[in-house]
Amino acid sequence: MAQTLSIGIVLDVVCPWCFVGKRRIEQAVALAQQRWPGLAVDIEYMPYQLDPAMGKGLDKEATYRAKFGDRLPAMHERLRLVGLAEGIQFKFGGRVSNTLDAHRLIDRARLLGGSSAEAAVVEALMHRYFELEQDIGDLDTLLAAAAAAGLDPSQACAYLQSDDGVEAVQAKIAHAARLGVTGVPFYIINDRYGVSGAESPETFLSAFEKAIGAPQAAPNE
Repeated sequence: MAQTLSIGIVLDVVCPWCFVGKRRIEQAVALAQQRWPGLAVDIEYMPYQLDPAMGKGLDKEATYRAKFGDRLPAMHERLRLVGLAEGIQFKFGGRVSNTLDAHRLIDRARLLGGSSAEAAVVEALMHRYFELEQDIGDLDTLLAAAAAAGLDPSQACAYLQSDDGVEAVQAKIAHAARLGVTGVPFYIINDRYGVSGAESPETFLSAFEKAIGAPQAAPNE
């Protein structure tokens, strides 16, 4: 039995259900490592843009009200309650921007610091956007996220002010599209199993069992 899990997480950092899904799959990984001691897990974040044509510094409330209309208050309340259950304090003010630079920073973090640095940048960006109401298209916010992940802010600044990494991120977005990903969050497990949406930890655990070839647990186990 192969005791290895490779998990590709396709997300956009302004997708609230991607933040919820991040919490839930982290719970699932913890459960899996309790069940299978020694299980090796590698998580890679893969870029997706909900609105690649979006500009920068747009009013968040106005932008989402134009998209969702009168449904927006109910959507916010549902997210608020779901978020509380996952330890997320969702807030809905501030500004929203194109996420290409955020994805470039995530990609750079993995290149320089591996999966742990990548995960730290993703967490820092989502925390700032969803809980602190900061604009993750703003350079200072991006640099704060880089610093939180242990990256050198001056090097991150030079990188973000260049065009480095743009083509690489766009190629990864195109790759996800070729795989048939049309919405996020989406999870690719051991290149064999796909899970769509911010599913429960139990659902993820079931997919992990299939991916590593583990037998299903008995109902009373």
